Amino acid sequence: MQTPQHPETPGADASTAPQQPSRRGVDELLHASARGDRAAFSAFYDATVPWVHGMATAMFRSRRDAAEATAQTYLAAWSEAPEAELDLSDRDAAAARERRVFAWLEVLAHRVMTGLLRTDALPEQGRRLLPERAGLGTGGPTALPATLEGSVSPETHRAVRLAWLGGRTDAQVAEALDVPVDRARTLLRDGVQELVAAHRADQGLPAPVAGARPALAATTREDVDAGRGAELADLSALHALDAAGHTAAAAAAQQRGAGELALWRTRVDAGRRAVAWAFRDVVAEPPSDLLDGVLRRLPAQDMGLELVEETAAPRGAAERRRGLKTVLLGLLALVVLALGVYAGWSQFSRDGITHRVHGAKDLYTTSEYPAAGGGTMQGFLSDSENSGYVTVSGMPQLEDGQTYQVWLYPKDGSAPSSLGTYDADGFDDPISFRGLDRFAAVSMTVEPSGGSPEPTADDVLLGLDLDPSNQSGPQYGGMPSNN
Repeated sequence: MQTPQHPETPGADASTAPQQPSRRGVDELLHASARGDRAAFSAFYDATVPWVHGMATAMFRSRRDAAEATAQTYLAAWSEAPEAELDLSDRDAAAARERRVFAWLEVLAHRVMTGLLRTDALPEQGRRLLPERAGLGTGGPTALPATLEGSVSPETHRAVRLAWLGGRTDAQVAEALDVPVDRARTLLRDGVQELVAAHRADQGLPAPVAGARPALAATTREDVDAGRGAELADLSALHALDAAGHTAAAAAAQQRGAGELALWRTRVDAGRRAVAWAFRDVVAEPPSDLLDGVLRRLPAQDMGLELVEETAAPRGAAERRRGLKTVLLGLLALVVLALGVYAGWSQFSRDGITHRVHGAKDLYTTSEYPAAGGGTMQGFLSDSENSGYVTVSGMPQLEDGQTYQVWLYPKDGSAPSSLGTYDADGFDDPISFRGLDRFAAVSMTVEPSGGSPEPTADDVLLGLDLDPSNQSGPQYGGMPSNN
């Protein structure tokens, strides 16, 4: 594999990476792509594709299958960009936003590619998206990187590599290693935890508290019934569980009480970031014509006002209507502008979201969830508006060099998004968000000044579930509580 010359690698420290003054960050490119800018999307592809295609060439035996998997990833990225870019907060540093975009893309790529492997890669299965359906690849380079020696064992590293770069389930990892499934699952869990510790050490952060790690069973149901559901977060981080297993593990976390799902997702996200960091050197250049093929397969662009041109009308009729048409288009532009201004305010402004949710007929509120050490958080949700907001009060002052950071957790287990950093006196306004149907929980952590790219699992102060049907925590319907 050839290492491309890009200004920054996923998870790299942007303060030490060489910068190009005119280069737009991948977060900016994603914003523009979400608005239909194909030139920005092409630049986004160029800036990120070595890592995506590196994963594909490790995961798929056939070069043609790998190229198609890379293409499918970017087609999915184009489709999901309008939702993903809304999760980026302007309150976060540019380097943190870029790392979050890389993490989002890596997880998206792994989800797309494992889906292809487990359906289309086998004859007589799936939608036949892959041209050759040649099956699993080698799983990438086998040697333990020098940077991980002494912190990750070769055996656990191999298990994690087969799951992440090999796209294998826990059972397939067991087969590849020639060990029982329960042993493979335990190796995967231990490997992810070792990588999390190594990743934190690389960032200059304290290692997570390492307690006794129980051996895992051969099935998700056995682990959940035995109270080991939290340990399955590391397997979910690798997509090593099937869909039913992931759902069962997440549901078990939620059933343990309010906020436990946020803690579980924090562990999933920490695992994914650590694994992406560990394999950051696995890159490959895609076929030179792949981007052209991806662009040709994007949905057709809306021609907009070009459709009102009366190219088929006789010249005389067109001339007679030109003045009226100009006036009508001018009025239409004014109406569109006015509607756009109102829509922008009502849909995207903090006050607009709060006002609409507060006035919704299906407003659902939680009671006030206490935070560890003092303070409370309360949620206000509306399915009809597909939006929500939380209020925070009574948070104690932090020591110098610390800040509160609020996180939003997607239901699909992908990386949580930062809703910004705050000091104890910075919670006067509600913290709002859109896309309620995509999110499962909100949490708050204590982080170093400036915020962190990922939640610190040991410092989660509280977690608030965003599910009006959940009955495991203190919550109720009706107007906001003043208690």
